[in-house]
Amino acid sequence: MAKETTLRRRSDIGERTIARMKAGKNGIVEATYRMDVVEFRVFFTMLTMISPDDLTFCEYELRVADIIRLFSLSRDGRSYESIKDAAERLVNKTMVLYHTKEDGNRYRTVIPFLTSASSQIGNTKSESIRVTFHPELKPYLLQLRSEYLEFDVRNLSGVHSQFSIRLYMMLRHQMNLKKTSIRYTVERLRDVLEIGEKEYPLYGNFKQKVLLRACNDLNTFTNIRVHEMKEERSNRKVAAVIFHMSIQASPLLPAAKPTISVSKSREANKITKEEQEVIIGANDSGIEHIADQLYASVAQFVKREVVVNWLQKTSEDQVRTAISYTLKQIRQGTVIKNVAGYIQKMINTPLPASDNINDTQIDQARQQAKQQMQARQQQQAIEDAKLQALTEMKHQVACQLLIDHPEWHESVRQHMQSGMFGRFYNNTLSLFENAQNPVMYGPFFQAIERLQPLVFKDLE
Repeated sequence: MAKETTLRRRSDIGERTIARMKAGKNGIVEATYRMDVVEFRVFFTMLTMISPDDLTFCEYELRVADIIRLFSLSRDGRSYESIKDAAERLVNKTMVLYHTKEDGNRYRTVIPFLTSASSQIGNTKSESIRVTFHPELKPYLLQLRSEYLEFDVRNLSGVHSQFSIRLYMMLRHQMNLKKTSIRYTVERLRDVLEIGEKEYPLYGNFKQKVLLRACNDLNTFTNIRVHEMKEERSNRKVAAVIFHMSIQASPLLPAAKPTISVSKSREANKITKEEQEVIIGANDSGIEHIADQLYASVAQFVKREVVVNWLQKTSEDQVRTAISYTLKQIRQGTVIKNVAGYIQKMINTPLPASDNINDTQIDQARQQAKQQMQARQQQQAIEDAKLQALTEMKHQVACQLLIDHPEWHESVRQHMQSGMFGRFYNNTLSLFENAQNPVMYGPFFQAIERLQPLVFKDLE
């Protein structure tokens, strides 16, 4: 049993990077709440400081250095203030659960995440903050024996979207249950992510800004690959989404060379918890060894942790090639004011894997990267144009129906004046004039759909 203390620091528990939380229908994973990325990092760091044997919460001391190291962040003067502000915001954050209690009735339960966040006054050198979980979270974080999510928080180091983090948690839990696909209704996804109908009223916008971006983030930065996002339609509207996913090597936790044997009877791609721990341990020691080698050649320009950060986010070959090319440029007399920044730029440019690369190859690689970026921008422009065209068609249809049905006017006006967007309704203008305001398109379309539910089905 873990020793109970009133204050716990990361130095008391070692370099633990695993977070655990209650999953399932009545757990944190699919509860309704929103955090920004910095708030998630504070929350996840706190989770890594909980021992599986803890019976109660204590006060947890978080250092800026701990969070920077956990999530491979670059250090700057704003880090402490950013973390302090995020912790203080968490005191006012809550999660919402919908569940059936012992009396057979359904309840909506609201639970705060933290009870306090304390920062030292008058000590400008202090870079730590003390935080405490709310006692109501005990069943969701302590003594977890079944249906819980366990993951290495470092797998989220490169993710910078709160929705991507939430989708990772949801899919990671399903994969822990040995599932390779999971179906969520669009309504359920909006509910979990706390995205109301007013925020992304059109599914196409919700898909582009939230779902596709999250899938791309997972594929690029985490150990989950979403192979396909299949849509299910009902009355020609997208009602549900099926995610097909699998495990991949995390870019920040690169797969080690095989160091263990797996029996032939075991299904392909299934790795036990013990095997995962062996692989992670091998990866850590491998990165440290490579970092030592590369750091020796650039020690006068960058800090060692910068080299480690490069290796965690990019392939070893790419880092070696970028360093080799930069040092070659310096030897040839090229004046580079910010060597670390130049190496980072080269790392971000797809370079040929050779020690003898020349300027022509660099230019070709840059041109290729530029073309790829332009192609992505063109594709995004096409998607935006499609969405704009759909919106304009909907607006034309809705306005014509408003002309054809004068008896709808009062109902439409009341709907547009209510809710979040009601403050944008201008009472000095007519209903038709308000309907021309793009800000009011969402409630305008909803009002028309309520009166004629299938009005937009042929358009979508």
